[in-house]
Amino acid sequence: MDRKKLATVISAALNAPLIAILTFIPLILSQQPPNATTLILITTIFGAILPLSSTYYLVRRGIIPDIYASVRETRTEPFLWAMASYLLGVTVLLYLNAPLAVTALMACYFGNAVIMLTITLRWKISIHAVGVSGPITALVFQLGAKMIPLFFILFPVAWARVELKAHSKRQVAAGAILSGLLTWFQMVFYVNFLFPLM
Repeated sequence: MDRKKLATVISAALNAPLIAILTFIPLILSQQPPNATTLILITTIFGAILPLSSTYYLVRRGIIPDIYASVRETRTEPFLWAMASYLLGVTVLLYLNAPLAVTALMACYFGNAVIMLTITLRWKISIHAVGVSGPITALVFQLGAKMIPLFFILFPVAWARVELKAHSKRQVAAGAILSGLLTWFQMVFYVNFLFPLM
């Protein structure tokens, strides 16, 4: 397999919706809620399936060029669809009295999407890096330092996006660092202050 094909496979395999599913499952199971199966289904639908489905719909309609919305100027609509899905997910999780950390992570997806959309209006930040760094940061916040090695996933993702010329090194680094910082501070706020009051 040549470098381009390998980079393409990595980009597809380590995309944000898949990472979302693989993050919510251990986070939910670690909280041992009685409705774990329902919560996994809800987070999978609102955190992955609906955002990904809307992206495929926009590709079929010719509104965006590909599932990665590789042209910066076309990224607004996919972001808006994803944000709506995340916000609905937060609402459903609150209704179901999901564990605070689970609802907080869904809220982080919404909050991060708002910030990334704002940035994307002027600069093409790496959503792949955002989609890896943010969820892993949430796992570290909730499950501890044993989750830190998962950050190594960022290296193949960063290499793949640069190899495919989808992003510069600076855009990938910015996505990873900013998403990590935003997620950490949001988790602190949601888990310790906002959601306990609701």
